[in-house]
Amino acid sequence: MKFCVSIVAFAATVLSAYAAVNVKEMVGDAAKPQLHHALDQPLKVRLERVTARNGNSATFYVGKLAIGQPPQEFKVLFDTSSGHVLVPHKACKSLACSEHKKYNPWQSNTASDVNVNGSLVDKGHRFARHGLVREGISVDFTQADLGEGEAESVVVRDDVCVEGNKGDACINIELVASIKMADVPFRAMPNDGILGLGLSSLAAGHSLSFMSLLMDGSKNVPLQFGIAFGPNGGEAYFGGQSPKLTSPITWLPVDHPDGGYWQVEIKSVRVGGKIIDGCTRGCHGVVDSGTSHLGVQSYRIHLLRPELVTQNLEVAGCTGPTLEFDLGDIVLTLEASDYSDDNCKPALGPLNLEEPAFVGVYAFGESVLRKYYAAFDWEKKRVGFAPSTMPASAIVV
Repeated sequence: MKFCVSIVAFAATVLSAYAAVNVKEMVGDAAKPQLHHALDQPLKVRLERVTARNGNSATFYVGKLAIGQPPQEFKVLFDTSSGHVLVPHKACKSLACSEHKKYNPWQSNTASDVNVNGSLVDKGHRFARHGLVREGISVDFTQADLGEGEAESVVVRDDVCVEGNKGDACINIELVASIKMADVPFRAMPNDGILGLGLSSLAAGHSLSFMSLLMDGSKNVPLQFGIAFGPNGGEAYFGGQSPKLTSPITWLPVDHPDGGYWQVEIKSVRVGGKIIDGCTRGCHGVVDSGTSHLGVQSYRIHLLRPELVTQNLEVAGCTGPTLEFDLGDIVLTLEASDYSDDNCKPALGPLNLEEPAFVGVYAFGESVLRKYYAAFDWEKKRVGFAPSTMPASAIVV
């Protein structure tokens, strides 16, 4: 999933109308955050594999996120190609918001309306009053499975906690609360919101970057995380890597980390041993845990589709040529059953990304992440791969 963020201005009229009903106006400084903690020991988070709505066959991996005090729980997409924590705002009337759980800041003792720079929207008041103009964020989404669309959002500071196997990892963050969401792609999303795991520059500011704040507050653990996808669910590890790995991780430097994406250089792309993309102008593999299909930049997708000829045989199952991404120190190899859907049809999704900002982009989504464990090193800005140890059977919930 690719994000393009711009700063915009919104009137507080609609928002304050809701606030008048839901909360008594509170005067004073911004809400003081409750005692919270980042990471002081490795944390494993269970992910559930769910199918998109509205008849779309794409599958995604979601986990639990709690926002505010008392906590409001959401199912969110753990997305390495996003930078923000994004949820629908209680004031949003779009169908895409109404069909998902909405965040109500007026019911949180730790929430306050802020601008993108962290300052209170209405000095002396936790929430913006009627008629005030506040800064917001307009986020354009490009998604290989569900399409393109926009979310108009305001910024709210609150406590956010990821629920793990050994307690929670909590930070105080400026989250992005959408007040208007396009039907595409949001109505089809099976998740309420998004937890962005991208590099800091993928967010509109440091105080909006979940991973920046989580890593800043972590102690006595490696500044790393990892993701493992399986047929029935997955696992995310924060403050280290999976202890289940049976092979060493091959690390590669992040290419252009200032761009915010966990991307690596691709030397070439091969199908059945034949080079079909020599990457003479450069290719990049973006590790995108928020994408089901293998994403291919739209002007290059014609190179792959004719070569990936697959067939479903009674005994052998889904067969076809191998698809290889040569990353230099490691080659990611996908069999037909890895890159095809349940009907043995190659599952490729077009990425409408324009040059020169994006050149030769391939999105390594579920197709790759079910075959390979992905490791992320925040401190050294590198990405690693190792053979997955997740089971191979497939049941979709």
